Amino acid sequence: MSIQINFAHDIRVEYRGHFYAEDELRESIWLVNMELRNGLPRRERIEAKRQIAEMESCLEALLNTAEAGH
Repeated sequence: MSIQINFAHDIRVEYRGHFYAEDELRESIWLVNMELRNGLPRRERIEAKRQIAEMESCLEALLNTAEAGH
């Protein structure tokens, strides 16, 4: 995971090869949670939970970076 700060105070975190802003991470977490609620096969459910944990970790790192910069 890496943090990228653009000159316009746009802070993004790298997750699986793509850079995400806070709102994009929150939306991704929400979408994966919706998939879980709608029911997934066992393997996909395990992967979805792993993705949520990873994205929440990225979100926490992003928010900590934003707080440190202010």
